[in-house]
Amino acid sequence: MEFQFSKVENGACPYLQNRNWTTHAFRTELMPVAIYQELIDHGWRRSGDIFYRNACSGCAACIPLRVPVAGFKASKSQRRVLRRNEDVRTTILPTAYSPELYDLYKRYQDARHPEDHDTGTEDFTRFLCTSPVTTAVILYRVGKRLIGAGWIDVLPNSLSSVYFVFDPNEQQRSLGGYSVLHEIDLCRRMGRTYYHLGFWVDGCRKMQYKSAFKPHEILTDKGWQA
Repeated sequence: MEFQFSKVENGACPYLQNRNWTTHAFRTELMPVAIYQELIDHGWRRSGDIFYRNACSGCAACIPLRVPVAGFKASKSQRRVLRRNEDVRTTILPTAYSPELYDLYKRYQDARHPEDHDTGTEDFTRFLCTSPVTTAVILYRVGKRLIGAGWIDVLPNSLSSVYFVFDPNEQQRSLGGYSVLHEIDLCRRMGRTYYHLGFWVDGCRKMQYKSAFKPHEILTDKGWQA
């Protein structure tokens, strides 16, 4: 397959102050998962139908991070999160639009990132409900009530976290951490080797949680290293 690459100036960096965000990117409506596995292994990520790799001048702060799931062991605090959510039940479905999912997404964005995301149904559908690769959504429920939803790309050798939202009224559950623990376990049960968590950014508070899942590997100019 051939892709039309372009250099994109995205404006202000979403992670660090006083920096700009530049990517090499391309758009496609269909991406064979084997090719995306190669791309993600080399630091590429996906947002909707856009595949991108950061190319910021003078900055390499965004570091891809993955967890080799066979060796993962939950920490003491992570085991507490698991116990706190023993009443949560999950189902996994192909990604698709639903009013219930959109309502959860909008409430999460309005509460947590009111300035960062467009929350219309078209933007939601483009971002999370249509995908050029095999993408699933995991629904987290207590009884019949939807309290969380996590989107993952299903690749030949890995699962890749795309996005997670939760009910703002359930903040005490630490559902973000719980979803990572659940997805690591799912990755192991599906026979995949790695769970990709996207970028870890030193100095960005909202990205620090990723380094707590150990052991993990980061992508350097010498390849993936512990």
